[in-house]
Order: sequence, then C-alpha cells, then structure tokens
Amino acid sequence: MRIVAIIVTLVCCILMFGVKRQTKAAIFIMGAMTLTLVNVPFVPLHKANNLFPVMFLLSEWNYLEHHFKVFWRTPSLRNPILVVTFSALVCAWTSPHLNESFSEALLFLRGELLLKYFAICYAFWAYSSETSIKQTLRVSVYCLIVLTFFGILNYMKESAVFVNAVTEGRTSIIRSHEGEALGDFYIGSERFRVLSMFKSAFDYGYICSAIFLLHLHCFIQRIEKKQTFLIAAFCCLFGVYFCGCRTVWVAFVISLCCYFFWCFKLKKTSLWFLIAVMAFILSYGVVPFIEEKVDLVSDIFSDDPLTKGSSLMMRQKQLEATMDNLDEEDELTGQGKGYFIKDMVYGNNQVVDKNLYGMESVILSYILERGFLGLALWALFYVLLFIYFKMHRQRYKRLTGLGVSFLLLYVFFSVGTGELGSVYPTMLLFGFVIKAIEYDKTKMNRLSIMNEKTCDCYTSL
Repeated sequence: MRIVAIIVTLVCCILMFGVKRQTKAAIFIMGAMTLTLVNVPFVPLHKANNLFPVMFLLSEWNYLEHHFKVFWRTPSLRNPILVVTFSALVCAWTSPHLNESFSEALLFLRGELLLKYFAICYAFWAYSSETSIKQTLRVSVYCLIVLTFFGILNYMKESAVFVNAVTEGRTSIIRSHEGEALGDFYIGSERFRVLSMFKSAFDYGYICSAIFLLHLHCFIQRIEKKQTFLIAAFCCLFGVYFCGCRTVWVAFVISLCCYFFWCFKLKKTSLWFLIAVMAFILSYGVVPFIEEKVDLVSDIFSDDPLTKGSSLMMRQKQLEATMDNLDEEDELTGQGKGYFIKDMVYGNNQVVDKNLYGMESVILSYILERGFLGLALWALFYVLLFIYFKMHRQRYKRLTGLGVSFLLLYVFFSVGTGELGSVYPTMLLFGFVIKAIEYDKTKMNRLSIMNEKTCDCYTSL
C-alpha cells in the first residue's frame, strides 16, 4: 500500500509537466485529500504535498514572470500575501530556535510560505474560471470514495490500515512509550474516531466539510450533476460524522448555514431554517441518536464534562497557562516558533507544563509563540479576505458565499482545535474562489470596453 501511494505521488509529479493547469489544480486537491501522510524516500522535501507545489512551479517556469505580474495587479491576492509574508519574516527574525542557524529559518519560511500560504497563488494561477473546477470535482469524488472506503475499514477494525501502512515504524508522540502505531491511536478509546487516510481525525472531518461545501456550491450552480453530488455528499457526511470531532460538527453546521444565508433571500432561507430547527427540537428526546449527539456537543460548555475532550474549563486553563509562560518583554512577538513543543510540552522528554498539554487553539498558539503582533497579522490576513468577499457580494453572491463559508469553517475549526493541516487545502479553495471572481470581472470589463467602442463607431457614423 505504501509503495502504491509513493508511485501515485511520483506519477502526479511527472504529470505536472504534461497536463493542463486545471488538472494541476486537481492534483493539488487530490494531494490534500489523500496523500497527506505519504513520504517519498531519496528525494528532497519527501512529503507529497511539499513536492506538488515545487513541481508546479518548475512546470510553470516559463510563465512565472507573467504569473507574478498578474499576482501583483490583483490586490485581493497581493495584500493578504504581503501580510502573511511579513508575519513569517518577523517570526523567523524573533524566534530563538530559528536564530540558531540560518538554515532553520529558511526551512521555516519555506514551510510557512512556499508550501503553505502561497497555495492560494498556485490555485489562482491554475484555475481559469468558475467552470474550470469540473476536473477537480471529478478527481475529488474519486478521492472521497477512496477516503470513505478506508474510513469504513477503519471503523470496522478500529485501526487505520492506510495510516499504519504509510507510516510504518512511526509511533504517536503522546503514547510513544507504548510503541503504539499512529493508526491504532483510538483503539479502545472512550471516544473512537475514524482517521481514514489522515494522522488526525480532525483533519479528516475538516477536509470532508470543505469539499462538501465545494460540491454543494457547484451543484447549486449546475456545474455538477445530481447523481455525482449525492455520491460526494454521502462520502463527505460520513467523514464529518465519523471523525467524531465536536469542533468539526459545529464548524460544519455554522459554515453551511452561512452559505445559505449569504447566498439566498432571507424569506426563503428563514423558512427552511425554521423548519429544520423545529424538526430538530421535536426529535430531541424522541430520537436517541440525536439526543446523544446534542448532549455530546453541549458537554463542551459544561464545567464538569461527562465526556473526555475539550471544554471551556480546559480552554480557560490553557489560556491562563499561556499567559503565565509569556514573558512581559515578549508579549509583542512571543516566545518564538518551536517554543511550545521544544521547551514547554516535551522539553527534556517530559511535560513541563501540564496545563499547556494539548493546547487546542490557534489563538493561544499564536499568542505564545508569535505574540500579539503575530496574532494581529494572522487575523488581518483573513479580515482582508472577508472584506474582499463582502465588497463583491452584490454581483457574485454565491461565489462570495462559498468563500465566506470556507473562511468561517477554517476560523471555527482553528480556534476550536488548532490549525493542524487545515491551512493548505483552505488556501487552495480560496485561490479558486478569488480567481473565479477576478476572471468574471475581467471578462465583464472587456465586454464593456467592446460595447463602448461599438457605440463610438455608430456615433461616428
């Protein structure tokens, strides 16, 4: 299985040099959905999702100057990227662990920018219009079928077969003393979660949530057929539910509601929303399945939770621990990248501060390692994207609705449980939405110029 995954990765790398750009975009999405754990030995970068961006840039070498000019003339893309680049440079400059060697700082910048946030640019360059997503939709359906197959296998055996196959020899950091394989992490756990093809069940649920929103939008826009959408919806909902993560459930519901309220008239949306709420309330106490899941989610807000996992009390302790470990002179820029893992949680192979153990919010992570300046720049990046979607809502209601739903999905997920592997696929999806809007804007501008010239010709006659 590991050999097959490596072969698929290498084939996709080669295909980057011989396929159309929308197919390259589909390869990006496929990698984010199914190849997150694949490492290719004997080649630089190793990870599949690190190799694809580099192969893409090499395949576009002759067009990079043109791509950069387009990027610079697109403020909606340029400004957020400048913000996140500045943030990464400040982090590299002020982090003690990164200052130990120049190569460490370069590795951080490469991972943070080239292999993470710049994915928004790769998708922007690869897609051409809203309908250019068709190839990605087809590939993502196949990926969802594979994900669901391994998900069902994981559920039945309680062991993630694919994860163990591609990470053979690696063990969990948390339970490394037990020699437990990564795919066996939830065996015997009170709250069993399906990993499918991911190291984290949270990432599995997140990617299913994001891809569901994409397929829903394309179905509503009549880009995708009903039968294909139903297959994708079933696979996505399977992943969202069986990942067993309350944060994913909440983020998914909020982003889905946002899409409908943003895209459709309030009267029609409100009617369906009220019907759904009434049906949900009536079913609580009658349908054991719904009652169980509602109680599980509401347990997050309990001072004495009955189930293991995150709660507001735990988050409060984590916040207090974060502020206790943040020196006053470092409040602006934080303690530096790597401080959480290398110094506090696993320093000297032991937990230094148990209240920081399992810190589950991107906000706490940024405050601790990058300070309030880093947190402000992180927020500014996403605020700029939201402002862009808000400005174009009137003309591109559904496209901007899709963008905002992706934004809310990411924010609630990352604030609730940390970023994990959510940034890379989110940037790819943002790149598609922005390109679809900008392409249509350019097309409309050209048509208006042509109409003006035609009118001038008739006037001169």
